[in-house]
Amino acid sequence: MTSQTVRARRQRDTLKRVARVLLALCLAGWTLAAGLRRRLPPTDHIDGSLLGNPVQTDREILPPFEVERKGVAYLVTPLFGYEIRGLVVSEHDSRAFTDLSHERWKDNLNVKDVCLVWGRNVATGVYRKMKFRNRDFTCYYYYPDAGTGALFSEDCLSNNHLLAGDDRMARKVRKVRRGDQIRVRGWLAAYERPGTPFRRGTSTTREDRGNGACETVYVTEFEVLKPGHPGWRKLFSLSAAGAAASVLALFLL
Repeated sequence: MTSQTVRARRQRDTLKRVARVLLALCLAGWTLAAGLRRRLPPTDHIDGSLLGNPVQTDREILPPFEVERKGVAYLVTPLFGYEIRGLVVSEHDSRAFTDLSHERWKDNLNVKDVCLVWGRNVATGVYRKMKFRNRDFTCYYYYPDAGTGALFSEDCLSNNHLLAGDDRMARKVRKVRRGDQIRVRGWLAAYERPGTPFRRGTSTTREDRGNGACETVYVTEFEVLKPGHPGWRKLFSLSAAGAAASVLALFLL
């Protein structure tokens, strides 16, 4: 074996050790960030505007209008002007692998659901003691004991079906994550696919419950007032990319 061959083997072995260490570090960072990036913020990080209630108005309501998304035409009927500011405690993207409903119904307008809390629920911090999750069209919440349940107000939580009329708005809405504090403005609206049985309505009060209690919002303005944990989210993404690069390097070396 020549000295050049020995030197090349040592260099390869060194690179493998570096790749293994990098892989271990990336996996550790990914594991840590996976949990921390989804934590809900403490009450002292809540934007003061979230303490107010959603604003609903019947002034300057547009007549029904048509929107086309991905080659499918929809008729949107605005019912009320609407603005809500809240903390995202759970969310669901209609493109999720587990979501079969939107594809089956050709519902390309409802790009995301966000479950929001505001008012009393953020003032007391009760949301940090609870668990939330979303399915295709529903937000579920759980509290561990009667004391937590007594603090929680159902009138200060809503699941919002967010409708985006163009790709730009769809991208903004889809970027939102659990822990973000957001402002949504638009119309509470019903929408349908003309000539088909498909039609979805909206709640027009924060006091209803059960089926039909979700707000369907055609979004005209969307703003993240405070992001949840941008640092942990960045670490999660970078760690995943670093782990993939390390595995590829070990495979090629």
